[in-house]
Amino acid sequence: MRRTPRALVVAYYFPPIGGGGVNRTVKVVRGLAAAGWRVLVLTADRAAWVRDESQLREIPESVRVVRLPNPDWGRVAARRDGRIGRPGVGAGRLRGWLIPDLQVGWSALAAAATLPIAASRAVDAVYTTCPPYSAHAAGRLGRALGVPWVADFRDAWTLYPSRGDFPPLRQAFERRLEEAVLKRADHVLFASPGVRDRYVARIPGLAVRSTTVMTGFDPRDFAAARGIEPPRGRFRIVHAGSALLDDRGATVDAFLAALRIWLERDPAVARTVEVRFVGAEAGLADRIAAHGLSRFVAAQGRVPRARLASVLRTAHLCAYLAPAGAGGADPIPGKLFDAVGAERPLFAIAPPGPVRDLVDRLRLGFTAHPGDASDIASQLAELCSRVLRNEPLPAPEGAARVELSCETAVARVVHTLERVAARERMPCAFPSAS
Repeated sequence: MRRTPRALVVAYYFPPIGGGGVNRTVKVVRGLAAAGWRVLVLTADRAAWVRDESQLREIPESVRVVRLPNPDWGRVAARRDGRIGRPGVGAGRLRGWLIPDLQVGWSALAAAATLPIAASRAVDAVYTTCPPYSAHAAGRLGRALGVPWVADFRDAWTLYPSRGDFPPLRQAFERRLEEAVLKRADHVLFASPGVRDRYVARIPGLAVRSTTVMTGFDPRDFAAARGIEPPRGRFRIVHAGSALLDDRGATVDAFLAALRIWLERDPAVARTVEVRFVGAEAGLADRIAAHGLSRFVAAQGRVPRARLASVLRTAHLCAYLAPAGAGGADPIPGKLFDAVGAERPLFAIAPPGPVRDLVDRLRLGFTAHPGDASDIASQLAELCSRVLRNEPLPAPEGAARVELSCETAVARVVHTLERVAARERMPCAFPSAS
C-alpha cells in the first residue's frame, strides 16, 4: 500500500498574518493537502505586519500548523498606523545589523525545529519560501540530513531593488548565502521568469534544477463577486495593496504627477475620475495632498482578502506601480493575478521587462514607463473617455485566465515536490547526506 507523502512547509508569512506574500503559500498548502499529502507548517506566532483572520478559513483541517515563538525584531520601535504595520527608526537600524533580514531570529528557531523532524525522516520533503530569506536555513539543514528540499523565491534576494543600499561587504556576504541556497536545493521555484533568468545566468547547473511558477489567481476567490460592476458615469481606478514599500515611492510619485498633468489638461477629471488606493500606507495621503489631487484621489485602509474581489470588481482599471530601477521590471505582482481574477484590465507602470511582456503577451491591459508622466496621463485620458462613452475596456481572455490560474501553478508545485521526494530525474547539487 502506498504511504502517504509528508511535507514540511516553512513559511514565516502565514495566516492570520496577512499581506500579498501569504496567498501563494496558502494555495500551495491547500494543493498539497488536496493531492493527499500530510502537511506540517512551521510559521510565526505573531509578526509586526498586517493580519487577515479571514484567510484562516483557507487552511484545510488536515494541515497541522505549528506557530513558533517569534523574537520579531521588526517590532522594535514599531509604529502602527491602523493600516499596515511599519517598522520605526529602531527597526530601520536593526535592518542594517541583522543578516540577512529582521526575521533571522525566528528562522533560527524554525531551523532548530526542523532538525529532529529531518533527522527522524518524519517528512519526505521540505518546502521553504522567502522572503524572509533567512527561512531557507531550515531547508539547508533538512537537506544536509538527507531530506529533499524545494526552495521557493517569491521575490529575488540580492537582486531585489530595495536591497541595493547595503554596504558592499554585506552584499557580498549575502550573495554567498544566496548562492548556497541556489546550489544546494534540489529544486528552486521562482515566481518571475525575469528573476529566474538572472539567477540561471549566475549559477551553473541551476537551469535544470529550477522552474518559473507564477503565483496565479484562485477563481473561487472571485466567484461571489461576479455580479458586481463599476459605477456608471465615472471612471474608477483601484490600486490594492502596499504602495510605498520596496522602493515604489518614485513610481508612485510618477503616477501622481501624471494624474496632476491630466487634471491640468482637463479640470473635469476631478468630477469624472476616482482613484482609490486600498490598503496603502499612511504616508501616501500626504503625497496625494502635495500633488493637489485630494479631490479625486484617496488612500484608505486595507480590506480582508475575502473582500478584495468585491473591491476590484468595482474598478474599471486596476493599477500596478513597479519598484524603481531596472530590477523593478522583474517581479510579477499579486496585483496582476488579482486583476485577472476580477476580470479587469491592469494598468502596469513599470520599466520594460517581464511584467510588461506578460501584460502585452496575454493582453491583460495596458503598460507605461514610469519615466513618462505625459504618456501615462494621455493613456488614462483615452481609457476614461472610452468608459464615459460606455465602451467596455477589454478584460483578460479565457486562455490568459487558464495560464494564470493558481490551479495550474499549484499543480506544478505539487508535481515538483512529488518528483523531488521520489528523487526521480531530479539532479541534485550535493549527495543526499551533504
